[in-house]
Amino acid sequence: MTARTFCVAALLIAGNIISSGQIRKECLLYPEGIPDNPISFTEPESYVDSIVKPGSLSAENRVFSFVTEPSYVLYPAPDSVNTGIGLIIFPGGGLVNVWMDKEGSDLAIWLSERGINCMVVKYRTNARNSDGKFKYSMDLNKDVAVMDARTSMLRMKELADSLHIDKNRIGVMGFSAGGWLTEKFVFRYYEGDYEWQPSFAGLIYYGNSLKVIKKLDHKEKLPPFFMAASKSDRKLPLNRILPYLTEILSEVENSELHIYAKGPHGFGLAYDDGHSVELWKESFLGWMLDINKI
Repeated sequence: MTARTFCVAALLIAGNIISSGQIRKECLLYPEGIPDNPISFTEPESYVDSIVKPGSLSAENRVFSFVTEPSYVLYPAPDSVNTGIGLIIFPGGGLVNVWMDKEGSDLAIWLSERGINCMVVKYRTNARNSDGKFKYSMDLNKDVAVMDARTSMLRMKELADSLHIDKNRIGVMGFSAGGWLTEKFVFRYYEGDYEWQPSFAGLIYYGNSLKVIKKLDHKEKLPPFFMAASKSDRKLPLNRILPYLTEILSEVENSELHIYAKGPHGFGLAYDDGHSVELWKESFLGWMLDINKI
C-alpha cells in the first residue's frame, strides 16, 4: 500500500465519525516527492498558533510558513447529506504563510456537515529575505502554486468515486492570497480541455485583476464565480477591487457578488465581525446548490 493510498484509506475509514474540533490527517499532495523541487528553505516547515476566535469549529488557528512539501486534508460529507459536490479550499496568507484553519478547516467542517466534500490544501509558499523582498520570483511562485492547485484537483478527482463526488461538480475557492491562486488557476486553463479545470470558483476578499480579465478571449468559457468582500476591508479596499468583481458579475453567467458593510480583511467565517457578514457562508452554500441544480 502506497503512502497516499494509506492516507486516503485512513481518512475514509475515519470519514463520518470525526466530529468538529478535531484535526484530520494530512496527506502529501505529492507522495512520491517533487523531483527538482525549486522551493527549498534552510528553515523547516513550521507554524505558529494564532488567536482562536470563539466559535471556531476546528478550535485551531495554525499559520504555516516555509512550506516546501504541499499537503491536503479531506473533509468528506456524511453519506446522509452528501450532495456529490466537491470543493478545494486554498487558505490565504500573503503567499508566505498558510492560514490552515481560520481560512481552511473551519469552512471545510461547516460545509462538509451540510453535504459538501472539502479538501483543504497547504500549498508551497514563498518567504521574505531580511531586506523584505521575496526569496523567489513571483513567476516561480505563481508556477509552483498553480501546479499545486492543479495537482489538488487531480487528487480530488481520483477520490471522487470513493467520496461519492460527481467529477463534473468540483470547484475551487480561496481567501485573499488563496483567491489569487484560485484566479490564476482558473484563468490559466479556462479555454482548454483539461482534466483539472474547476467547474466553479470562489473569491473571498480578493479581486484585483481587471486588466487581466478584460484581455481574456471567450470569457463565456469561464466557470461561474462566487465573490464576497467587505466595505471595511482596509487591506484590499472595495474601490480597488469592485471594478474587477463587477466585470466578472456582468460577463460570467451564474456568478454572484456579495458586499458586506462590516468585516476586516481576513474575516474567515466572521464569527464576531457583524451579523450580516457571518451569512456569506450560507450564501456560498446556497449558490453551490443552485449552480449544480441540487
